[in-house]
Formats: sequence, structure tokens, C-alpha cells
Amino acid sequence: MKALLYLILIVFTVSCTNKFEEESAKLKTETFKLHDEIMPVSMELETYREKVMAKAETLDTTAKQQALEISKQLDEAYTDMETWMPKLGDAADMKDSQEKVDALIELKTQGDKIKQKTLDAKQKAEAFLK
Repeated sequence: MKALLYLILIVFTVSCTNKFEEESAKLKTETFKLHDEIMPVSMELETYREKVMAKAETLDTTAKQQALEISKQLDEAYTDMETWMPKLGDAADMKDSQEKVDALIELKTQGDKIKQKTLDAKQKAEAFLK
């Protein structure tokens, strides 16, 4: 009877481990793909910020205020990305478990928000620079 219980426990443990491995591998792939989409845009944000501020120097007070707001949004998007990336690396290095799956789900959600924030800031900068 004890042997049967041990066998059931082993089968259950292995099936859960495989489930976590599969789920975490899928989430890791999705989240790193998201990173790869955002990173090139994020790398451009400082250049956009510099251009926006340079143009603001030639404009009136209202436009300067708008430039400052756009600059702030560009900076926040860049900072959010810089804060998010190490967390992504830490989660990727975790042992496959429910904790890793939960961390990757949270990071994917954060990454989606950062992506939108980054694209919005870039779009506002481009519109301002026209």
C-alpha cells in the first residue's frame, strides 16, 4: 500500500513539474518576444527627448510646456523598461515552479503596459517634431 502511495506521489510530482516547465517556457518565450519588440523603440527614446527639448527652445511657453510633458513621458517609458528588464532576467533564472509562472505572468502584463507607454510616448514625440 505504501508503495502505491509513493508511486502516485511521484507521478503527481512529475506531472506538476512538467506542467510548470511547459507553462514557464511558453511565458518566457512570449515575454522575451515582448522585450525584443520594445527594446529597439526604447533605445530611441533618449534621442526623441533631446530633439523635443531642442525644438522647444525655439517655441513659445505653451509649446515648451508640452515639450516638457512629452519629455517626461519619454523618460518614464525608458525608466520603466530599464527597471523591468532585470526583473525579467531574474524570473527567467528561477527554477520552474508556480512562483516562476506567476512572476512571468506579472512581467508579461507589465511588459504590455510598458510597450504601450513606450509607443504612445514615441508617437507624441513624433507628432510634436512635425
